[in-house]
Amino acid sequence: MSNQSKLVQKMVFAAFYAALAVVFMAFNTMVPIFEMPNGGSLELFVIAIILASFHLGWKWGVGVGLIAWVLGMMFGFNKYMVTPMQTFLDYIGPFMGLGLAAIMPAVYAGKQKRSNLYIGIFFAVFLKYACQVLSGVYFWFPEGEAAGSLAAWIYSAWTYNLGYNLITLIVALIVIPVLVKALHSAKSSLRLEGLKESDQA
Repeated sequence: MSNQSKLVQKMVFAAFYAALAVVFMAFNTMVPIFEMPNGGSLELFVIAIILASFHLGWKWGVGVGLIAWVLGMMFGFNKYMVTPMQTFLDYIGPFMGLGLAAIMPAVYAGKQKRSNLYIGIFFAVFLKYACQVLSGVYFWFPEGEAAGSLAAWIYSAWTYNLGYNLITLIVALIVIPVLVKALHSAKSSLRLEGLKESDQA
């Protein structure tokens, strides 16, 4: 396959993953899954962007995340924008951060197996969580509290953002490896450019 054909194929896959992320956003809006008492629910779009990172490489993953956010905004999602910094912390940073999953190096994932899959998923979701915590601390702090106060940190890091990000992480750690394995066995798919693994000790 020529380089031009590979580029076209990557662009098609990138468009597919971005569109899939938007479909997941719409689904979550209509049918919240594992909705938390203090807000937030399982975010399925995370799966599409992280999978894009492992399939196409982290640079493409970051691009897919950015495109998914723009498309989502066009369809009426991700619309709570107050300032440029808040918009970055709530949306742009988390979406692009998810695409960085495949940038992580391989670590031991089994007796004689090295992989960046699980650590990459954890890293990506943690980046998303960290951005959203900072947004909560400085822009969505509890009424009667000051931005950056201890109460704002506790509310953002623990009360609001932890629950739905934790359930999203757990589901991602279960679902994404299954999908990566399926891509491995699909003869028509691109080589998994973001996956770093070997059977060497």
